[in-house]
Amino acid sequence: MKSILFIVPYPPEGASNRFRVLQFLPALHEQGVRTRVRPFYSRALWSVLYRDGHLPRKFVLGAACAANRLLDLWRALFYDMVFIHRESFPVGPAWFERALRLLGKHYVYDFDDAVFLPNAAWPNRLLARLKCPGKTATVVRLSSLTIAGNGYLARYAGSAGARRVEILPTVVDTDLFRPAQRRNASGPLVVGWIGSPTTIAFLTPFLELWPRIRQQVPAAVLRIVGGRLSQPLPEGVQCVAWRLEDEIAELQKFDIGIMPMPDNPWTRGKCAFKAIEYMAAGVPAVCSPVGMNSELIDHGRNGYLPRDNDQWVENIVALAGDLRLRRKVGAAGRDEIEQAYSLKAAGPRFLRMLGEAISD
Repeated sequence: MKSILFIVPYPPEGASNRFRVLQFLPALHEQGVRTRVRPFYSRALWSVLYRDGHLPRKFVLGAACAANRLLDLWRALFYDMVFIHRESFPVGPAWFERALRLLGKHYVYDFDDAVFLPNAAWPNRLLARLKCPGKTATVVRLSSLTIAGNGYLARYAGSAGARRVEILPTVVDTDLFRPAQRRNASGPLVVGWIGSPTTIAFLTPFLELWPRIRQQVPAAVLRIVGGRLSQPLPEGVQCVAWRLEDEIAELQKFDIGIMPMPDNPWTRGKCAFKAIEYMAAGVPAVCSPVGMNSELIDHGRNGYLPRDNDQWVENIVALAGDLRLRRKVGAAGRDEIEQAYSLKAAGPRFLRMLGEAISD
């Protein structure tokens, strides 16, 4: 294995390929592997992609990105392996993958969401009919190896005819994602959520509970990082922009991290990444008992899995009122991440998978 071309959807600001591709590159380079990462979306297009309007700009920038992706077929000829994360092209059928096989190039496919289901962010809803989520079955069937972020996705890949399936959870570098050295105990208690405009809707039911929590913990603040709420904001709620350079510092400001979401086929494909970030930072996580969250969290020991509104309020109020409990649960969560969801734990497996795939 001397060279790998990584085909990814996003620039570095996109969390998915940052944590499922980019953070593994140094280990590959240490093995003497030459790599190149080719995102579909340019930074210019990414900056407006999830904003309403800007249709002419999106169209022009999108056309340029599509032309660049076409050139990636030629680039692939100069690499020993092609690695496709999530999708090679945001709309249409699996033409890129079919073309790779016609050119005699085998590829590894990696995914961390239920991309085989219809789903589109509201600002891009007009393109929803062009997304062709059914192409995922073709993509996994033509791959030499499919890497799934959890068991739910792996079972789909197997049923779709994947030749070989491996499970690799999304992980973090625990040397970077770590508890704050000092936490200001005199400030307001911060209940935190970090994400993007595509998942901010999952917070809506929790916002209805927020007045009940504030009634019992008047000094509590809900800090939303990366999502936007319509103005005016509810009492005790802050919205701040997500920035790559501030991601870890923002997590370290949280006293409690939350991950509410509904239980449906799309959310069952989620890889519990918010919870993994919170726990790596030593922040007790309170998450809906959906999909991989229930595998990651042992309720009451290293996090909480409230099953109804009353339990959501009860769990957060209990943590808010007990610093020792927050530290105990946060430490147990941190230990879980170090053992099973860290870059140190997953890196050797990732290298093994790629080595075996290229030698098949």
